Amino acid sequence: MGSMGQWLTAKNCSIGREDLLIGEKLDAAADEGYPRVELWWPFGTPEPAAEEMDELVAGLEKRGQQLVALNAWAGDMAGGERGILHQRDMPVGHIDALDYLHQRTGVRRFNVLLGADGREASAAQVARFGQVQSQLERRFGGVAMVEPLSGMENYPVQTVVDAECVIAQVGGGLLLDVYHLAVNTGVSGVDEIVDSVRPEHVQVADSPGRGAPGTGELPLGEWMRRLRNAGYAGEIVGEWLPS
Repeated sequence: MGSMGQWLTAKNCSIGREDLLIGEKLDAAADEGYPRVELWWPFGTPEPAAEEMDELVAGLEKRGQQLVALNAWAGDMAGGERGILHQRDMPVGHIDALDYLHQRTGVRRFNVLLGADGREASAAQVARFGQVQSQLERRFGGVAMVEPLSGMENYPVQTVVDAECVIAQVGGGLLLDVYHLAVNTGVSGVDEIVDSVRPEHVQVADSPGRGAPGTGELPLGEWMRRLRNAGYAGEIVGEWLPS
């Protein structure tokens, strides 16, 4: 991992561990020395019972872990969905669940995917994202984040410009995953924005392969140094596939 280790503040517990129970995912992060963690939506429904959420909270507390960010429910991810906002509003019950998890853990940053329905975001998608952002902000000062993704031709947010277009219209924050950005724009594309972009949250993995820093060719340590020098003070989360 080299010099990159000094920049990491948290670890995503979910990527590449879909076959594990939530406690096993948290254990894996704890074994790697990460008391600050991030999760993809860990429940099978957008509106889990309080008992299910309490079980997650108990697992975090047992291990002394802080939840720093969470993916909002995004439909059937295994079936290829990347959000539901192209079809319908986010269920109010899901916003209630995010509120509950904030009250129990303090988490206030949520990755909200817009839905895979074409390269251009529709006015309805943007408006529905704005509704989520407005509700999170009003309820507890939460932030809905927009993440440029790679590997999906029909997803509307693939560049920082795409994300900033949504944010400029309805608010929210940029989730900067430098792996996705590098895949979509190349190293030069990241170089062009890293000194001036103002992310809400940052994730890293190396490329090619989406492995740990040092397994690919990206200058991740240099990019993180430049982000910090430019004033970014938030989390830098490892979101790479287990070796």
